[in-house]
Amino acid sequence: MHCRIHPVREALAVCQKHETGFCRECCECLNIDHCCECMDPKLYCKFRSQCVIWEMSRDRRKKDARDG
Repeated sequence: MHCRIHPVREALAVCQKHETGFCRECCECLNIDHCCECMDPKLYCKFRSQCVIWEMSRDRRKKDARDG
């Protein structure tokens, strides 16, 4: 699978709900609007408990709330 934003790159993390991938650069980015971010954070997702993308974006949101 390839990155949703950078189609020539291999995906590091994959959204199982939307079957969408994100590359390493996207997953390490700090710009929440354009990074490895949950695409439906307010909607139910049966994969959330095992989702790497959700954990990474949640950790970023927590850090931004503390720093902001």
